[in-house]
Amino acid sequence: MVIQPMGLGSPNKLVADYRAELPSIMESFDFTPFHQDSYESRLKELEARKYPREELAELLHRRNKEWGADQATFQNIDRLADPQAVAVVGGQQAGLFTGPLLTLHKITSIIALASEQSEKLGAPVIPVFWIAGEDHDVEEINHIFLPIRNDMKKLKWKQHLTGKIAASDIKLDNGLTHAFLEEVIASLPETAHTKDMHRIIGDILHQSETFVDFFAKLIHYLYKDSGLVLLDSGDPELRNIERPFFRELIEKQREISHGVYGASQRLQQMGYTDVLGAEMEDGNLFCYIEGERTLLVRDAEGKWRGKSDEAIFTEEELLHIAESSPERLSNNVVTRPLMQDYLLPVLAFIAGPGEIQYWANLKPGFEAVGFKMPPVMPRLSFTLLDSKVEKLLGRYRLSIEKAITAGVEAEKIHYLAAQQQPPIAVISEQVKQAMAELHAPLRHSAASIADDLGSLAEKNLRHLEEDIDFLVKRMESRIKEQHRVALSHFDHIQCALHPQNGLQERTWNVFSFWNSHGVGIWRELSQKNYDFTTSHYIVKL
Repeated sequence: MVIQPMGLGSPNKLVADYRAELPSIMESFDFTPFHQDSYESRLKELEARKYPREELAELLHRRNKEWGADQATFQNIDRLADPQAVAVVGGQQAGLFTGPLLTLHKITSIIALASEQSEKLGAPVIPVFWIAGEDHDVEEINHIFLPIRNDMKKLKWKQHLTGKIAASDIKLDNGLTHAFLEEVIASLPETAHTKDMHRIIGDILHQSETFVDFFAKLIHYLYKDSGLVLLDSGDPELRNIERPFFRELIEKQREISHGVYGASQRLQQMGYTDVLGAEMEDGNLFCYIEGERTLLVRDAEGKWRGKSDEAIFTEEELLHIAESSPERLSNNVVTRPLMQDYLLPVLAFIAGPGEIQYWANLKPGFEAVGFKMPPVMPRLSFTLLDSKVEKLLGRYRLSIEKAITAGVEAEKIHYLAAQQQPPIAVISEQVKQAMAELHAPLRHSAASIADDLGSLAEKNLRHLEEDIDFLVKRMESRIKEQHRVALSHFDHIQCALHPQNGLQERTWNVFSFWNSHGVGIWRELSQKNYDFTTSHYIVKL
């Protein structure tokens, strides 16, 4: 494995400005993530705060044991109970078969930054992955993409669900999910790794009851011996630990919502896109109402309502729910970071580009509950490059950087045009022009005889041009057939490096690389040292 840094500009203006550390955007954050003194200051701040360490460690022991964690993880959970210990935290939804590769890249980032800061600070820094099990948007996580015939094909899990159910509560239909696994395996070429991969994933699936169980067990297998600690935000037992802070979030709703709304307005005035859609009446909490996870708002009278008036609560009633039935409540994108900071001594938060945009709005929310926002570190970004694609890039003299950022469709068209000497399109236009000139006297003569004959002559010319177009298409089709191998090479490069006109990590899944290169890729990646100011890395396998 060779890892090569690559510059990758962000199409997202806020993220680009954040990476450039522009003072105007850095005002929205408490720390600059690329400077070591930020972590030293954050560590001192965390030392003065109290956390529910023992309760959380006990729960994490039980859950990670259920998910097949190894001794390195349990040692880190024990360290997390130490008042000197801090954590690097990042999270993602529990994607099917781990979801797109960006989830694994985020975990790699968490482990790498925790290792780096543990050494620099001389303190125990624990890598914690926050599984967003409370999220209910199953359509975002119920599918994977696989490269089939040089195109990304979407394979969808067919279990039918009704209502807004959190991922932690989704019970897997074992038969359907095993059938889905068989469909995936059948779509892959047979390699030396296929049978083991099939058996391992099948065994993990057989031992899993819920979507989150399956995700967590698979992550622990992929990152064996890394010490990674997993936490399910949708765990009902976690709600008991969160109970006191739910009360605070309810009581300080106005300060949080008004502050975040004000921050959102400021960012829009600076020319940044509004990704949060914040409103002053946002409750920033969900409540289970008649079995569905329902977003709450607060009206002018101070009542808490379901966003579509599914239910109405007074503040006292909602506080009673927080105290007696905290499992009914869960956080949204605004309060989740606050809850993380209540539960865990967050030295740094690992964020994707979209999360950085969200977090830019949240500083007033942290201030409302008396916290500082942790350093928000952009996650590492990778493109995995196998030897076949690397050879094809060399064969056609293509830039890997350009292939990753823009694809090779333009180069494919140029290649095809170069095979036509002289170019067919040029010849056809020349023939049409000459024919129109030769045909002109006939059109003029027909028009002088009668108007309808003039129209017929014009129509005759169009028919002749259509015949030329038909011939050109047949000629181009034959040339494409003659060069179909080369054209398929361009398609293969496009699919591997710029699928669906985006980065590989946003579409590709763990399956293809596990099948072709084995499971050690992610364990090896997580053990490397990285410069987090580098926007992208090429990993040559």
